[in-house]
Amino acid sequence: MAVIYENRMITPEIGVMVVEAEKESRPGQFYMLRLEQGQDPFLPRPLSVFDYENGKVSFCYRVLGRGTELLSKLRAGDEIGLIGPLGNGFPLEGEKAVLIGGGLGIVPLYYLAKALKERGSQVEVFLGYSGEPFLKEEFESVAKTNINIGGYVTDDVDFSKQATFYTCGPEPMMRVAAKKMQGENPLWVSLESRMACGLGACLGCSRKMKHGNRRICKDGPVFDAREVYYE
Repeated sequence: MAVIYENRMITPEIGVMVVEAEKESRPGQFYMLRLEQGQDPFLPRPLSVFDYENGKVSFCYRVLGRGTELLSKLRAGDEIGLIGPLGNGFPLEGEKAVLIGGGLGIVPLYYLAKALKERGSQVEVFLGYSGEPFLKEEFESVAKTNINIGGYVTDDVDFSKQATFYTCGPEPMMRVAAKKMQGENPLWVSLESRMACGLGACLGCSRKMKHGNRRICKDGPVFDAREVYYE
């Protein structure tokens, strides 16, 4: 069990939780959070790492169902079960980096932007929202940030520039990004899936890809887009 340092709502439905963490996370990794000891809800919830600093890991979540509603009611000093960090995370590479996020998929890109900036990369971020933007100020503090509300964020991106591209968000958005890629520029995609264990044992998040089935939790969640979108 880990102690919660902070849990606050930044919009009526979006919350940020800060929890003690024994291990340092890499950008793109995730945790399985068990809300309480017992059987309600039965399965833990997978949440991407929003940030990590000084032994504290942060998560950002949207209140959608019973699990996330219970999550939003936890307070500083409460305890929560954590399994992680899990997954492979984003590779940190290239002198220039372009980050493309949509909806709640923007969450893992913040820690990625920080890490890329620290290694000396020139970072530009494109964020797409269907409604009121959230975490806008956080992104603007670490990178040049472009905001798209109600449109197609991929329309704002110059895919011809020489850079390493990263994306997370709705599946159609990431598929469009993969189709628009030009030249030899790499595109790394972070996939989402319903997960039961997060450790690769249950195969519940298995997905067919170019070279066979891959487990989103164990083999990913970050993949080369050419392996995922091969049609």
